[in-house]
Amino acid sequence: MEIAERHVPGKRTVLPYYLTAAFCLVIIFLMALFAIKDFGGHFFQPHLLAITHLTVFGWGTMIILGATNQLMPVIADTKLYSEKLPVAAFLFLVPGTCLLVHSFWSFELTWPIFVGAFSVLSALALHSINIFVTASRSPVKNIVIDFVMTAHVWLMLTALIGITLLLNFRLGFLPAGHLHYLKVHATIGMAGWFLLLIIGVSSRLVPMFLLSRKELKLCLTLAYYLINSALVLFLTEGMILQSNAGYLFYYLLIAAGIGSYLYYIWRCYKSAIRKKMDSGMKVSFMAIGTICLPAVIIAAGMLHAKEAPVAIVTAYGYSFFLGFITMLIMGQTFKTLPFIVWMHLTRPDRLQQLQPKDLYNDKLVVLQQWIYLPGFLLFLSGILVPSGYLMYPGCIMMIAASVLYFGHAFYVVYQLKNERYRNY
Repeated sequence: MEIAERHVPGKRTVLPYYLTAAFCLVIIFLMALFAIKDFGGHFFQPHLLAITHLTVFGWGTMIILGATNQLMPVIADTKLYSEKLPVAAFLFLVPGTCLLVHSFWSFELTWPIFVGAFSVLSALALHSINIFVTASRSPVKNIVIDFVMTAHVWLMLTALIGITLLLNFRLGFLPAGHLHYLKVHATIGMAGWFLLLIIGVSSRLVPMFLLSRKELKLCLTLAYYLINSALVLFLTEGMILQSNAGYLFYYLLIAAGIGSYLYYIWRCYKSAIRKKMDSGMKVSFMAIGTICLPAVIIAAGMLHAKEAPVAIVTAYGYSFFLGFITMLIMGQTFKTLPFIVWMHLTRPDRLQQLQPKDLYNDKLVVLQQWIYLPGFLLFLSGILVPSGYLMYPGCIMMIAASVLYFGHAFYVVYQLKNERYRNY
């Protein structure tokens, strides 16, 4: 990962996001353990709403915001516009997420949930402004920056739709049923924010880590326009026309975009000089492979009936957030976090003496994944069957993996305080 020393952002713009997200992952699975029975019911209920929003804001978005603060100077080849805005965004995001999660868990739609929602919205707005201004100052223009910028637009739209749904709970002003808009809210967030951002960033990092000799940028451009076209049509029909007649077509467009992206990744791997991968890249490629799992699950639900069964919808969301997203983040954490810490430990004249790989344990990353993956599959099977006998051991295994992940991430960051390295 090449980044000019003058472009390196401060520790406080990145590390608090990583550690908070890692801690939230442990809390997510502890909450899931106490809500096992809820996974067998309808997906629209207090405990599952709380777990979902903690996963989205406390885990996925939290760590992505921190990583983006670090990676944007790499992608845009310019210094991050402000190092104060990420700190302010973090201070809004943490209490806002806590208020949202607590309110959903107890299903108290009073002033705390609105304070939490607007606090989260403020955090996302501050972060997005910082990214937009940074990108506007970039001397380079490419499809990767387009992915990142557009993903942040969809992020803000997702947050605004979410607040609209909260207000609708109290005032009841939207013409269609709440679940109709919830489908729009979830799809825009999943495909518009998470999927576009991950495709954009990984299309820069994967060939960099593999030393790929050939990148098919046309595949990325095709993926960008297919997914965004689907989302624009989806949003227009869902929010303006109050219809869902074309949803299957839009999902097919998104699937085609994903297919184009996967072909791009495959060609990067085929042309790679460094085909032998470390544990972080192996986990990341495994996660990229699971991107097809949510699509297969929802397709099976659509073939089963006009409306997908409740268990299918729950499994679809679970496999996306705690399968694809979580495994990808777990893998990439130990590609990016050691590098971030390394950048703050060393100076140019010391770079040959200490390397990022010296700051973490490769075997722990492998162990973490061998615990997490079976747990994830057991829990997913338990949702589909449904069976608590499968979900309980699966959840316990995911708790163990998340504790290992948090401890390992904390260990990497702690190296900043390690006298052995400080005096290196």
